[in-house]
Amino acid sequence: MRDDASKGIIVAVKPPSDGARRLMRLASGLSANSLRCREDVSRFAPEARAARLVRFGAPTARPALAPAGLPRRFALCASRRADHKGLDVMVFAWSLLASRGVRIPLVLAGHDHSRGALTRFARRLGVADLLTDLGRLPHRRLLSVMRAAEFLVLPSREEGFGLAACEAMALGTPVLASRVGGVPELVRHGRDGLLVAPKDPVSLARAAERLWEDGGLRRRLGAHARRRAGAFSWNSAADGYARAARLKPAGRVAVVVWQDPRDQTGRSILMNAAAALRSRGFKVLPAAWAGDGRSPLAALAARRPDAWLVFLLRYRTAGALADFCAARGLRPFVALC
Repeated sequence: MRDDASKGIIVAVKPPSDGARRLMRLASGLSANSLRCREDVSRFAPEARAARLVRFGAPTARPALAPAGLPRRFALCASRRADHKGLDVMVFAWSLLASRGVRIPLVLAGHDHSRGALTRFARRLGVADLLTDLGRLPHRRLLSVMRAAEFLVLPSREEGFGLAACEAMALGTPVLASRVGGVPELVRHGRDGLLVAPKDPVSLARAAERLWEDGGLRRRLGAHARRRAGAFSWNSAADGYARAARLKPAGRVAVVVWQDPRDQTGRSILMNAAAALRSRGFKVLPAAWAGDGRSPLAALAARRPDAWLVFLLRYRTAGALADFCAARGLRPFVALC
C-alpha cells in the first residue's frame, strides 16, 4: 500500500449507523464540526472524544441578484423540507401569529422532501397565503435572498452545525433558531440572533414577532452576526482539515459529496470546501456525485489523488464507502457532522 493512500479520505458521517461505525474503525483520525456533535457521537463511539474540532464556514461566493416577485419584507427559511428540520413547527408558529393579526410573509427555499405536506398543513391552518415557495435555488441566488430577508428562521429539531445560519450571519442577516446541536456554538442568544427551545411554536412565534417589529434589534443583531461569522471561514476549515489529515499543499485532493444531488446544503459545502482548498494551494480534482448508493469513486481512484475529501451527507451510503476504503487499504480520516 502506498503511504499516501492512508493519509486523506475525509468523510462526513452522521452516526449511528453500521456503515459509520465501520468507517470509524478504519479511521486514521477524527474531527467533529461542533462540540455537541463530538459529545453525541462519543455516546456510542468513545474514540470520538479525541476528535479535533473543525467547523464549517461562511460562504465564499458573492450573492447574485435576488429573484423577482419577493415580498417587500419577509422572513426566510432556507432548508429542505424534512421532519428533523422542524418546518411544521414554524408553520404552526406562523398560524399563532396570524391568529393575533401578525402576518409575516415567509419565503421558503429548499427541496421539498415532504411532497407538498408542508403546504397542505399551511393551508389547513389558514396561512398558505403567507408562504412564497422558491424551491431549490442556485447557491449565489440563495445568498441574495438571505441578504434581503429581515431574518432567517432555523426551526430544527436537530442540527449538527447550522450552515444556513452561518451563511446568513456573514451577510448581516439576524438568525432565529432552535437551541439544538451545534447552533448555540455559532449563534449567541441576544447578541448575534435569538434562540428558542426546539419544538416550541409559542416561543418561536414570540421571538419572530419581536424580530419583525423591532428594526433596531434586527440591525444590532445583524451587525454582531456579521462580525461573529468572521470567526467561521472555509479557509479556516480547509486549514483545519489539512492539519488534521496531514494533507500536503500542492497535493491532489479529490473533493467528493456523497449525497442526493438535489441537496442544496451538500452543493454549498462542496463549492466552498473546494474553493477554500484551492486558495490554500491544493490541486482539487473534479467531484463525484451519487444519489443511488453506487460508488462513483473508481474513476477518481484511477487518477491517484494524494488525498480524498468526502462529505457524506446521505448516511445510508456509509457502508458502500467503508467497503471502498477497505478494499483498497485506505484508512479514512473521518469528519463527523
